[in-house]
Amino acid sequence: MGHYRQLYRTESRLYLEHLLRLDAESRYARFCGVMSDQAIRTYWDHIDWRRITLLGFFCDGKLRAVAEIRYGPELFPDAAELAFSVERTFQNNGVGTTLMRRALVLLGNRGIRTADIVCLPENRRMRRLAQKHGSHSQIMQGEVTMTISVPQSDAISLAGEMLDGYLGWLTTAWEYGTRWPHRDDPVAA
Repeated sequence: MGHYRQLYRTESRLYLEHLLRLDAESRYARFCGVMSDQAIRTYWDHIDWRRITLLGFFCDGKLRAVAEIRYGPELFPDAAELAFSVERTFQNNGVGTTLMRRALVLLGNRGIRTADIVCLPENRRMRRLAQKHGSHSQIMQGEVTMTISVPQSDAISLAGEMLDGYLGWLTTAWEYGTRWPHRDDPVAA
């Protein structure tokens, strides 16, 4: 069983570790091309953390999937770009769908009107996921750009995001608390 929550800048290393665990096919799908470990480290080093939000899926204390939300340079952007990465073991289990749903709620709550997803034409998983949410597709120069209209926020979406965040952090605290050494533990002594 896993849980979902937003990551903070202080947890950026978890994102790097997650990206490095992606198999070659998942890396290719995520980055629209071949990515070595060094290329992923370079990508991570150049992230502008002021213009990004990460929503993660955690299982057994590890970050296993991420929805990366990139905002434009405007002070109050009305559009964002989404990218998803899901480790092989957790694919085809609804994790990406749940991350998409949560990302769209978060975007709507921040006044974002549209979200773009860019992928390769052969990335059927990503294309199906975007189509579930009413995307409009455009193919240009070997890439597919899918635009999704983001639902507007309301009291329920705001309360839901707040509750999801609270429950995510509570679950994280519980997981860490159950793994910390106790006084009776010979390692702790």
